[in-house]
Amino acid sequence: MSSWRPHLYKSNGIAQGRARVTLLNAIVQAQKVQARGLPAILTLGHLSKHVGVPYLLLREVVRRKRDTAYREFPVAKRSGGWRRIYVPEPLLLRTQRWISRYVLANLTPHSASVAYVRESSVFKAAEMHCRCQWLIKVDIQDFFESISERQVYLVYLQAGYQPLVAFELARLCTWVFDEQSLRYRRKRWRTSPERRSVPGEIGGYRDSRIGHLPQGAPTSPMLSNLVMAKFDAAAEAIALSEGCVYTRYSDDLSISSDASDFGRSRAENVVRELFALMRGSGFEPNPEKTVIAPPGARKIVLGLLVDSDRPRLRREFKSRLEAHVHGLVKFGPVQHARQRDFKSIFGMKRHLYGLLTYAEQIDSAFAEPLRKKLDSVVWPGVEP
Repeated sequence: MSSWRPHLYKSNGIAQGRARVTLLNAIVQAQKVQARGLPAILTLGHLSKHVGVPYLLLREVVRRKRDTAYREFPVAKRSGGWRRIYVPEPLLLRTQRWISRYVLANLTPHSASVAYVRESSVFKAAEMHCRCQWLIKVDIQDFFESISERQVYLVYLQAGYQPLVAFELARLCTWVFDEQSLRYRRKRWRTSPERRSVPGEIGGYRDSRIGHLPQGAPTSPMLSNLVMAKFDAAAEAIALSEGCVYTRYSDDLSISSDASDFGRSRAENVVRELFALMRGSGFEPNPEKTVIAPPGARKIVLGLLVDSDRPRLRREFKSRLEAHVHGLVKFGPVQHARQRDFKSIFGMKRHLYGLLTYAEQIDSAFAEPLRKKLDSVVWPGVEP
């Protein structure tokens, strides 16, 4: 990222006939942002130069007028139903990666947020609940799509960016459904006619629909953490009041107690308080995924067993991975992919190596011999 020089900005602005007071105010605001380790972004045009993406493309995205901004496709959920995934077009992806790297990575989420954070991992998140006696797990429905453009705007505003720039950054990191979506019948997702003006009063930016975080955009994970900071503080306070530990990994909330006499009534009270907090924050809990595990019950956090001093892989996971590797070695990739209903050999290979990498992070002694076997498989060169 090239450094921003205030003296050049001022001299160029004066040469273009801009008021000296306006330029000096902009410089002061930019320096405040830079003092926080963030890049100066004075206008959308300034951002386009930072990123190397045409200004008009960014403006189209901000105006919600670029139909090619995202490619959408459904992905089946393990629990049933479908999840909508958004893939940004290349230049928007480039912009979002820049924002993620230079802006969002320099902002700090709440300490209880353990996903999408430097030096964090599923292992470390689960480790905080090891040897617990009681475990409570709560899930947020449609997590990313429940985080609004307004909440994202506040993240950038609180980071120190001017209102118009914060608004434009929020628009670049959120998207909307079709105008006919039932979502826009709800007040939270639609602006009233008298409140459709935006910072700077740019009429072309007006849209009655309130955007949401698109799952698949590189900015969405870190933005979700930053938006959830206030929620995490309140949820942690609920947990601490009962002597519990609280963590959140994206949409998965885990609360644990090491007291054997904690009791089901207290656990149910924690669940009620968390549900109320979610709904008050604009989220919906998923009751079907709510779990209260008492002493003696199997306790799993983020897919890992937490019944000992360190997180462990589940027996089912180990058996499944061993069966895949055995099938590949015995029958070869083509037949194994057919038997296990994989749509492509390349997709199967990527999936299995992903599982193996995950296993190595948790139990290297188990994973090491499997990697040797998997590496010995001869893969047909039919796909990249």
